[in-house]
Amino acid sequence: MIFDNPPPKPIKAIDKQGNVLYIGSVSKSLSPGLRIGWIVGPEPVIDRLADIKMQTDYGSSSISQFVVNRWIKSGWYDDYVDQVRSELKYRRDFTIQILNTYFSDIALWNIPCGGFYIWLQLQTGISTRKLFEAALQEGILLNLGSVYDKNNQLHLRLSYSHASLEELQKGLKRISELIK
Repeated sequence: MIFDNPPPKPIKAIDKQGNVLYIGSVSKSLSPGLRIGWIVGPEPVIDRLADIKMQTDYGSSSISQFVVNRWIKSGWYDDYVDQVRSELKYRRDFTIQILNTYFSDIALWNIPCGGFYIWLQLQTGISTRKLFEAALQEGILLNLGSVYDKNNQLHLRLSYSHASLEELQKGLKRISELIK
């Protein structure tokens, strides 16, 4: 989800020969439990994929598909996504302010143009594993860079989408204190 600019056009938009499959879903934006998505591509490919899907899961809930169809056709989904985008941008900016206050001398980061996370690169030489354990003792769960790349011992992946603003501020302030 991109905050400030319209998202780039999908590769499918420039596909002149029908070689690109376009896949979308409401699982991340609307509700993970819905497991509703779509695919656009050549009819023979779609027919074959639909057949494989039916053989593996016997079809998705008709009620869920009906609800998502209504949300999209009514414009409610677009309105909802706009609200989510606005809230995530606010949370990202709030988190950046916290980082500027407590982390400017101990870490580096980029301001993401969208999404749910900020990658924080620690500049202190502290063991992220030891930091993880110390934070966990205080009820703070960290996502270490090593979870995503076993050789990455310098980064934390900070989520600004889940915790309350108060929890974000309190938790990040405490993490900075643990680092220092």
